[in-house]
Amino acid sequence: MGWVRRAGILLVVLVVALGLGAAGAGAKKKHKKKGTPWASKITLAKPSSTEFSGVVSSKLRACRSSRVVVLFYTDPVTQQTSPLSVQRTDGKGRYHVNLSTPAYPGEYQAEVLKRKIRAMKAPQTCRVAKSGAISV
Repeated sequence: MGWVRRAGILLVVLVVALGLGAAGAGAKKKHKKKGTPWASKITLAKPSSTEFSGVVSSKLRACRSSRVVVLFYTDPVTQQTSPLSVQRTDGKGRYHVNLSTPAYPGEYQAEVLKRKIRAMKAPQTCRVAKSGAISV
């Protein structure tokens, strides 16, 4: 009778060990989700001597609104680039920069910054974009 008891205990230990081993083998490792990258484009125009404007476009609608746009100024003498203004786009991707004085001679360029958002029920990444330079 003692051997039946030992065989039963051995059988229970074997079933538990196989169950834990199968559960560990079937478990998936969780990976951190990376955002899907979406390309962006930005334009820059100078409608008047104290105003710059443009549009941020992207195939993903969420990458157009509330994007941070930085307007850079490059001095023609020293060739140093410095940020002149920081704006956010509206719901349609448009932005406007109003200067208090007329624009200085030099080059102006706009850049839209990278942004990570949640859209279409998943994380998304809106890529950086730079406009062409405008000489004044």
